[in-house]
Amino acid sequence: MKALITNIQRFSLHDGPGIRTTIFFKGCGLKCPWCANPECINFDAEPYYKEGVKGIYGKKYTIDELYNEIIKDKEYYGQNGGVTLSGGECLFAMKEIEPLLKKLKSSNINICIETSLVAPKEYLEIATKYVDHFYVDIKVLDKEKAILINSNVDLFMNNLDYLYKKKTNIIIRIPMVPNYTYTDRNMEAIIKVLKKYKFSRIELFKIHSLAESKYKSLGKEITKFEKVKNNEIENIRNELSKYCNDVEIIKI
Repeated sequence: MKALITNIQRFSLHDGPGIRTTIFFKGCGLKCPWCANPECINFDAEPYYKEGVKGIYGKKYTIDELYNEIIKDKEYYGQNGGVTLSGGECLFAMKEIEPLLKKLKSSNINICIETSLVAPKEYLEIATKYVDHFYVDIKVLDKEKAILINSNVDLFMNNLDYLYKKKTNIIIRIPMVPNYTYTDRNMEAIIKVLKKYKFSRIELFKIHSLAESKYKSLGKEITKFEKVKNNEIENIRNELSKYCNDVEIIKI
Protein backbone atom coordinates (compact mmCIF):
# COMPACT_ATOMS: atom_id res chain seq x y z
CA MET A 1 0.00 0.00 0.00
CA LYS A 2 1.21 3.52 -0.83
CA ALA A 3 -0.09 6.97 0.06
CA LEU A 4 0.24 10.11 -2.07
CA ILE A 5 1.80 12.89 0.03
CA THR A 6 2.51 16.51 -0.88
CA ASN A 7 4.54 17.51 2.18
CA ILE A 8 5.93 16.29 5.50
CA GLN A 9 6.17 19.32 7.74
CA ARG A 10 8.31 18.95 10.85
CA PHE A 11 8.12 20.91 14.12
CA SER A 12 4.54 22.03 13.51
CA LEU A 13 3.06 24.03 16.39
CA HIS A 14 -0.48 24.79 15.15
CA ASP A 15 -1.71 21.34 14.12
CA GLY A 16 -2.46 19.86 17.50
CA PRO A 17 -0.91 19.79 20.97
CA GLY A 18 2.85 20.00 21.40
CA ILE A 19 5.44 19.65 18.66
CA ARG A 20 4.13 17.63 15.75
CA THR A 21 5.01 16.16 12.39
CA THR A 22 2.23 17.04 9.94
CA ILE A 23 1.62 14.83 6.91
CA PHE A 24 -0.30 16.41 4.03
CA PHE A 25 -2.26 13.88 1.98
CA LYS A 26 -3.30 14.57 -1.58
CA GLY A 27 -6.98 14.59 -2.50
CA CYS A 28 -10.09 16.37 -1.23
CA GLY A 29 -13.73 16.20 -2.28
CA LEU A 30 -14.37 19.85 -1.39
CA LYS A 31 -13.71 22.86 -3.62
CA CYS A 32 -13.26 25.67 -1.10
CA PRO A 33 -12.18 28.84 -2.93
CA TRP A 34 -10.23 29.94 0.16
CA CYS A 35 -8.22 26.69 0.39
CA ALA A 36 -4.69 27.26 1.70
CA ASN A 37 -3.42 23.99 0.21
CA PRO A 38 -4.56 23.96 -3.44
CA GLU A 39 -1.86 21.42 -4.27
CA CYS A 40 -3.75 18.92 -2.07
CA ILE A 41 -7.16 19.19 -3.77
CA ASN A 42 -6.56 16.94 -6.77
CA PHE A 43 -6.36 13.21 -5.99
CA ASP A 44 -3.58 12.66 -8.55
CA ALA A 45 -0.02 13.90 -8.72
CA GLU A 46 0.18 17.07 -10.81
CA PRO A 47 2.97 19.20 -12.29
CA TYR A 48 3.82 22.67 -11.08
CA TYR A 49 6.08 25.46 -12.27
CA LYS A 50 7.46 27.70 -9.56
CA GLU A 51 10.23 30.29 -9.72
CA GLY A 52 11.61 28.77 -12.90
CA VAL A 53 11.59 25.24 -11.52
CA LYS A 54 9.35 22.39 -12.67
CA GLY A 55 8.20 19.80 -10.20
CA ILE A 56 5.43 17.45 -9.16
CA TYR A 57 2.98 17.91 -6.31
CA GLY A 58 2.57 14.46 -4.84
CA LYS A 59 4.98 11.68 -3.92
CA LYS A 60 4.05 8.10 -3.13
CA TYR A 61 5.26 6.66 0.17
CA THR A 62 5.02 3.12 1.42
CA ILE A 63 3.84 2.53 4.98
CA ASP A 64 7.39 1.78 6.12
CA GLU A 65 8.75 4.90 4.41
CA LEU A 66 6.19 7.11 6.11
CA TYR A 67 6.77 5.47 9.48
CA ASN A 68 10.54 5.95 9.18
CA GLU A 69 10.05 9.63 8.34
CA ILE A 70 7.82 10.11 11.38
CA ILE A 71 9.95 8.18 13.84
CA LYS A 72 12.88 10.52 13.13
CA ASP A 73 11.05 13.19 15.14
CA LYS A 74 9.84 11.07 18.05
CA GLU A 75 12.37 12.47 20.55
CA TYR A 76 10.88 15.96 20.04
CA TYR A 77 7.26 15.01 20.72
CA GLY A 78 7.51 14.81 24.51
CA GLN A 79 4.28 14.03 26.35
CA ASN A 80 1.90 16.08 24.18
CA GLY A 81 3.31 16.04 20.65
CA GLY A 82 2.95 13.51 17.88
CA VAL A 83 1.72 13.14 14.32
CA THR A 84 -1.03 15.10 12.57
CA LEU A 85 -2.63 13.83 9.38
CA SER A 86 -3.86 16.65 7.17
CA GLY A 87 -4.47 17.45 3.54
CA GLY A 88 -6.50 17.62 1.44
CA GLU A 89 -8.84 15.25 3.23
CA CYS A 90 -6.81 12.56 4.96
CA LEU A 91 -9.88 10.41 5.71
CA PHE A 92 -9.83 9.20 2.09
CA ALA A 93 -6.47 7.54 2.79
CA MET A 94 -7.58 5.59 5.87
CA LYS A 95 -7.78 2.17 4.19
CA GLU A 96 -4.30 2.52 2.73
CA ILE A 97 -2.66 3.82 5.91
CA GLU A 98 -4.38 1.73 8.57
CA PRO A 99 -1.18 -0.35 8.97
CA LEU A 100 0.70 2.90 9.62
CA LEU A 101 -1.83 3.94 12.28
CA LYS A 102 -1.36 0.57 13.99
CA LYS A 103 2.44 1.01 14.00
CA LEU A 104 2.17 4.54 15.41
CA LYS A 105 -0.11 3.40 18.23
CA SER A 106 2.21 0.50 19.07
CA SER A 107 5.02 3.09 19.30
CA ASN A 108 2.91 5.25 21.67
CA ILE A 109 2.79 8.16 19.23
CA ASN A 110 -0.15 10.53 19.59
CA ILE A 111 -2.24 10.90 16.43
CA CYS A 112 -4.34 13.90 15.37
CA ILE A 113 -6.22 14.41 12.16
CA GLU A 114 -7.52 17.57 10.51
CA THR A 115 -10.74 16.82 8.66
CA SER A 116 -13.86 18.30 7.11
CA LEU A 117 -15.72 15.03 7.86
CA VAL A 118 -17.06 15.13 4.30
CA ALA A 119 -16.01 11.59 3.44
CA PRO A 120 -17.64 8.15 3.58
CA LYS A 121 -18.36 6.94 7.12
CA GLU A 122 -16.39 3.73 6.56
CA TYR A 123 -13.18 5.79 6.51
CA LEU A 124 -14.13 7.59 9.70
CA GLU A 125 -14.81 4.25 11.39
CA ILE A 126 -11.21 3.25 10.73
CA ALA A 127 -9.86 6.55 12.05
CA THR A 128 -11.73 6.34 15.35
CA LYS A 129 -9.85 3.16 16.22
CA TYR A 130 -6.53 5.00 16.39
CA VAL A 131 -6.87 8.80 16.40
CA ASP A 132 -6.49 10.68 19.70
CA HIS A 133 -7.68 14.16 18.61
CA PHE A 134 -10.00 15.15 15.80
CA TYR A 135 -9.68 18.73 14.53
CA VAL A 136 -12.96 19.18 12.67
CA ASP A 137 -13.60 22.07 10.30
CA ILE A 138 -17.14 23.40 10.38
CA LYS A 139 -17.39 25.26 7.11
CA VAL A 140 -20.73 25.67 5.37
CA LEU A 141 -23.87 24.21 6.99
CA ASP A 142 -26.22 26.28 4.85
CA LYS A 143 -27.20 23.69 2.21
CA GLU A 144 -27.63 26.26 -0.56
CA LYS A 145 -24.10 27.59 0.03
CA ALA A 146 -22.65 24.12 0.65
CA ILE A 147 -23.31 23.18 -2.98
CA LEU A 148 -20.86 25.89 -4.02
CA ILE A 149 -17.98 24.09 -2.31
CA ASN A 150 -19.18 20.59 -3.25
CA SER A 151 -20.01 19.80 0.38
CA ASN A 152 -22.71 17.49 1.76
CA VAL A 153 -24.25 18.85 4.95
CA ASP A 154 -26.16 15.65 5.77
CA LEU A 155 -23.00 13.56 5.43
CA PHE A 156 -21.09 16.00 7.65
CA MET A 157 -23.77 15.98 10.33
CA ASN A 158 -24.10 12.19 10.33
CA ASN A 159 -20.33 11.80 10.65
CA LEU A 160 -20.14 14.42 13.39
CA ASP A 161 -22.88 12.65 15.32
CA TYR A 162 -21.07 9.32 14.95
CA LEU A 163 -17.78 10.87 16.07
CA TYR A 164 -19.35 12.56 19.08
CA LYS A 165 -21.05 9.36 20.23
CA LYS A 166 -17.69 7.59 20.10
CA LYS A 167 -16.63 10.03 22.87
CA THR A 168 -13.57 11.15 20.95
CA ASN A 169 -11.68 14.36 21.67
CA ILE A 170 -13.13 16.85 19.15
CA ILE A 171 -11.74 20.34 18.58
CA ILE A 172 -13.84 22.51 16.26
CA ARG A 173 -12.24 24.89 13.79
CA ILE A 174 -14.25 27.54 11.98
CA PRO A 175 -12.67 29.51 9.11
CA MET A 176 -14.25 32.95 8.91
CA VAL A 177 -15.00 33.53 5.22
CA PRO A 178 -17.36 36.35 4.17
CA ASN A 179 -20.35 35.15 2.09
CA TYR A 180 -19.58 31.50 2.83
CA THR A 181 -19.00 30.57 6.47
CA TYR A 182 -19.49 34.06 7.83
CA THR A 183 -23.16 34.74 7.09
CA ASP A 184 -26.06 35.14 9.49
CA ARG A 185 -27.69 31.96 8.23
CA ASN A 186 -24.53 29.87 8.47
CA MET A 187 -23.59 31.17 11.93
CA GLU A 188 -27.09 30.32 13.14
CA ALA A 189 -26.63 26.78 11.84
CA ILE A 190 -23.25 26.50 13.57
CA ILE A 191 -24.68 27.71 16.87
CA LYS A 192 -27.42 25.12 16.57
CA VAL A 193 -24.73 22.43 16.33
CA LEU A 194 -22.87 23.86 19.32
CA LYS A 195 -26.05 23.77 21.37
CA LYS A 196 -26.53 20.09 20.54
CA TYR A 197 -22.98 18.94 21.27
CA LYS A 198 -20.38 19.91 23.87
CA PHE A 199 -16.92 20.29 22.41
CA SER A 200 -13.66 20.67 24.30
CA ARG A 201 -12.44 23.64 22.26
CA ILE A 202 -13.35 25.93 19.37
CA GLU A 203 -10.79 27.75 17.22
CA LEU A 204 -11.74 30.68 14.99
CA PHE A 205 -9.35 31.87 12.31
CA LYS A 206 -9.25 34.30 9.45
CA ILE A 207 -8.36 33.16 5.96
CA HIS A 208 -5.19 34.46 4.34
CA SER A 209 -3.48 34.78 0.95
CA LEU A 210 -0.21 33.06 1.86
CA ALA A 211 -0.89 30.29 -0.66
CA GLU A 212 -0.91 32.65 -3.66
CA SER A 213 2.40 31.29 -4.96
CA LYS A 214 1.00 27.74 -4.85
CA TYR A 215 -1.99 28.77 -6.97
CA LYS A 216 0.30 30.46 -9.48
CA SER A 217 2.50 27.36 -9.65
CA LEU A 218 -0.59 25.38 -10.73
CA GLY A 219 -1.64 27.98 -13.26
CA LYS A 220 -4.55 29.13 -11.09
CA GLU A 221 -5.57 32.43 -9.56
CA ILE A 222 -6.26 32.71 -5.85
CA THR A 223 -9.69 34.01 -4.88
CA LYS A 224 -9.41 37.20 -2.86
CA PHE A 225 -11.78 37.67 0.06
CA GLU A 226 -12.44 40.64 2.28
CA LYS A 227 -11.16 39.82 5.75
CA VAL A 228 -13.52 39.70 8.71
CA LYS A 229 -12.84 42.67 10.98
CA ASN A 230 -11.24 42.11 14.38
CA ASN A 231 -14.22 43.43 16.30
CA GLU A 232 -16.58 41.18 14.32
CA ILE A 233 -14.58 38.04 15.04
CA GLU A 234 -14.30 39.03 18.69
CA ASN A 235 -18.08 39.36 18.86
CA ILE A 236 -18.40 35.88 17.37
CA ARG A 237 -15.97 34.53 19.93
CA ASN A 238 -18.05 36.01 22.73
CA GLU A 239 -21.23 34.53 21.28
CA LEU A 240 -19.74 31.05 20.85
CA SER A 241 -18.32 31.18 24.38
CA LYS A 242 -21.89 30.69 25.60
CA TYR A 243 -21.71 27.13 24.29
CA CYS A 244 -18.03 26.26 24.84
CA ASN A 245 -15.70 27.47 27.59
CA ASP A 246 -12.57 27.41 25.42
CA VAL A 247 -13.00 29.57 22.30
CA GLU A 248 -9.83 31.07 20.88
CA ILE A 249 -9.10 33.31 17.92
CA ILE A 250 -6.14 31.76 16.11
CA LYS A 251 -3.94 34.18 14.21
CA ILE A 252 -2.32 32.46 11.24
